[in-house]
Amino acid sequence: MADRDSDERPSASVRRYEPRDREAVRRLHRVALADAGTDPVDVPDTDDLDDVRSSYLDSGGEFLVVEIGGDDTDGDDAEVVAMGGLAVEGDEIPEGAGELLRVAVHPDHQREGHGDRVVAGLEQAARERGLDRLFLWTAQRQRAAVCFYVTRGYEGTDHRTEGEYELIRYEKQLGSRD
Repeated sequence: MADRDSDERPSASVRRYEPRDREAVRRLHRVALADAGTDPVDVPDTDDLDDVRSSYLDSGGEFLVVEIGGDDTDGDDAEVVAMGGLAVEGDEIPEGAGELLRVAVHPDHQREGHGDRVVAGLEQAARERGLDRLFLWTAQRQRAAVCFYVTRGYEGTDHRTEGEYELIRYEKQLGSRD
């Protein structure tokens, strides 16, 4: 049986993405977006989730998952409940910055600290890579995400419209510790 936290939830572990996570990550992406009121089909450029290794890890970025359960050694009993990526290369990524992408928590496991775990891990990874700031885009209609980033110290710096979605850019300056 998995270790339990004091509130009797299965303990959570944050770890780097592994190829066995591919389907769980794709499924989590769809479920979390739909729950937040965004049609996953409307989200462009999601090919990165088909090859996380080359999209994030091989290019110097990071991709983390949070899993719960999994008391066996091969992780068969574990469930991926949160995820997020750090991109450090791309046309829209300025020098010294990184972009947070695909940060999501399964609706059944929100407000359990998993989003904090992922973002804190990605912020630490950015510091380790010598980055001084992070940015991300999120839909204004995703009110929980907007509140989440603001409480973590991200500030709105820009906006744009894509289709029916009003997107807000958030940015955070990274210190040695946040």
